[in-house]
Amino acid sequence: MDNGKYHIRNAVYIPWSTTIETILLKALELDCQWFILQENEKTIGYINRSTLYKKVKDIGFEKALSLPLEELMMKPLLNNDGEISSSEKTMNASILKREFEKIESVIDWNIGERISNHIASDKWILKELETIFYNFFHNILITDGYGNITFATAEDDQPYLGKNVFDLERQKEFYPSVTAKVLSTGKREQGLQYTKSGEVFEIESVPIKDNNGRIVRVISITKDSSEVTELTEKLNEVKNLLTSYQQEVISIHQEHSNKKPFIYASKEMENLNNLIKSVASFDTTVLILGETGVGKEVVAHTIHRLSNRYDKPFIAVNCGAIPENLMESELFGYEEGSFSGARKGGKTGVFELANNGTVFLDEIAEMPLHLQVKLLRVLQEKKVKRIGGLQEKPIDMRIIAATNQDLAKKVKEKTFREDLYYRLNVVPINIPPLRERKEDIEALTFYYLPFFNQKYNKNIEMNELMLERLKKYSWPGNVRELQNIMERLAITGQDVSFTVNQPLSLLANEVEMSANRKFPQLFDFLEKAEQQILVEAKTKAKNTRDMANLLGVNQSTIVRKLKKYNL
Repeated sequence: MDNGKYHIRNAVYIPWSTTIETILLKALELDCQWFILQENEKTIGYINRSTLYKKVKDIGFEKALSLPLEELMMKPLLNNDGEISSSEKTMNASILKREFEKIESVIDWNIGERISNHIASDKWILKELETIFYNFFHNILITDGYGNITFATAEDDQPYLGKNVFDLERQKEFYPSVTAKVLSTGKREQGLQYTKSGEVFEIESVPIKDNNGRIVRVISITKDSSEVTELTEKLNEVKNLLTSYQQEVISIHQEHSNKKPFIYASKEMENLNNLIKSVASFDTTVLILGETGVGKEVVAHTIHRLSNRYDKPFIAVNCGAIPENLMESELFGYEEGSFSGARKGGKTGVFELANNGTVFLDEIAEMPLHLQVKLLRVLQEKKVKRIGGLQEKPIDMRIIAATNQDLAKKVKEKTFREDLYYRLNVVPINIPPLRERKEDIEALTFYYLPFFNQKYNKNIEMNELMLERLKKYSWPGNVRELQNIMERLAITGQDVSFTVNQPLSLLANEVEMSANRKFPQLFDFLEKAEQQILVEAKTKAKNTRDMANLLGVNQSTIVRKLKKYNL
């Protein structure tokens, strides 16, 4: 009989009359393909499992419950007497035929007895499923024994039909998947399940097994939980509190930055100040160039202060002071569980914190190449994605970058991306070193010395001889070095002693003390010596890693000391 296909199908007997609701309960409980509807010994019709599920999927669960059974039934093939012929019915099976006498399938009736025995021995399963169905049917999700979702009642779960829970868990659609845990442990499980939108649900999942103990279905129920709602609200409160603290820190930093003056007297800096004013009102990217200590951050903050974003966050990031393995998480943030050691709840990155404000990326040349690619995308698309995240978040911020290195040269050396270089170098601002603008030395001196006199309650005065020495000095550390020398002078009261091309030395044998002069406090003196060494090392090193190698200490020590002395 090669004119048809034979399929041995599991079937179950259901007394007539019945309802679709009853048949759906049987479908949840039993792994059978056919439902035979019989009244006494008369066969009313057959319903195929696939046909039933497809109908529910097409029109929805609620509408399916009101369908007449006739729309789903397959009528038996009858002879002239209106009964199934003897050739079509055997002791253990019924044969279903389509047109032209083609055999469609053979229904094995032996499975009915086994199903009945299984239900009789495990009545609690059916009772549990009935309770679940009538009380929680609007929140049911069903998978097969491999984790493929075959049925879902919640509207939000409809896009998951046909997908695998293990894949969805890896994609963080919902995690940790309680259904996946059931398939791994083989037993009933419950727990909290998170979605990528931040919602939290309490899930209980029950395995359905065949006679061999193999899981054939997993039924998962989303349960209403006031406790989960309360915990979610508390979590949101903590997140909001953390965000407010972060914003407060930014405000404190911004207030401190506002106190940084833009002091000058030279024509060169006057022209530069005019350029800053013209650029500030436009949301274009700015690249600030200049040696270490010339005041690149002061210029960046001046641009922010004169822009339309003046009342929004200004966050400065020193790319050379952050270890490479932490820089990406610092800038972009990360989601919870994205890597080992990630804190619970994840972390908001600098770009998100600075939304609507300005980010100042100092020492941009130290940014690793793989992060340069991500920064370029941020500049072009105005979107950021956290580490371990699936969704991009739109942001509105201005980028100001700065470096003391030749970026064009680094582009030729393939250590800096050419496309990022041109994207940053829209408006370049080159700050001349202090030795090329001698007029500013006097202006800066008479600003910082009174400032530190007031800070330390001193009354040190600048004489003509000392001022001439300052003007003739080469200032390798630029404005930062001058600021430190003025602070040292205010603290120690000692004369400024250095040659034109040689930096100031703070070694003990160079400190000249007269009989009537009070010795400086040793602790203060050592601190100032440490500051001067750091300033000198910074002029010779490209970044904090180089400074650490130069001075024979750890990079973390250098970063801590620079922060301590505000260098």
